[in-house]
Amino acid sequence: MRIFNNALYKIVALFLAVLLWMGAQGFRSIEQSLDIPIAPENTPADVVVIAQSAREVNLRLNGSRAALRRAAKQLVRYPIDLSGVRPGEARFAIEVERLQIPRGATVSARSPSTVTLTLDSRTSKRVPVRVDWSGEPREGYRVLGVSVEPEAVNLEGARFAMRRIRDVLTDRIDVSGMEENAVIETRLSLESSDIWRVEPLDPIRVEVLIEGPPADAEAEGSQTGGVEDE
Repeated sequence: MRIFNNALYKIVALFLAVLLWMGAQGFRSIEQSLDIPIAPENTPADVVVIAQSAREVNLRLNGSRAALRRAAKQLVRYPIDLSGVRPGEARFAIEVERLQIPRGATVSARSPSTVTLTLDSRTSKRVPVRVDWSGEPREGYRVLGVSVEPEAVNLEGARFAMRRIRDVLTDRIDVSGMEENAVIETRLSLESSDIWRVEPLDPIRVEVLIEGPPADAEAEGSQTGGVEDE
């Protein structure tokens, strides 16, 4: 059949056509959006970041598929150097030139063009721990008291947040249905992300003391029960 004439040449031609098509796909310029996390670094020890106008930089990239794949692997963070900053607002320009854009890719747009960080002084304070508990023990029993260990902890954080702190609560403990003493391990409930616990780092232990019904009430109950049996 004529279709098989010069079959070897036809196979080679088809192979070359496929290679050319693959090459064209690989080098054809396309556009892609890429979000890069903003990463503050070298923050002074006496300063804490309390607000940030943007968390990511969005780049519009143009280039071949291969170059954009490399960009997605390489561009994983946009560092911002905070060396020497003081409390207050600090504005930083987003400079594409600082990024190592892979060969074959170019940046056509960026957003935002600047990022603003709000900074505050870092301070520490020792505050008492207060147990947050709810519920009622078994009928006839009552909560005699609760105690916590440690009784106080050191907190650290932004000055504006630390000013409002007088004590710190534990996570809520439910005593519903309890009829005997118990020691429960729990955590601190820190309402603000600008405050964190420094020390001690051991678990918070809460001891719940439960008092049973009076002895005369138990005796009366047993006597009443005996009469009913008769």
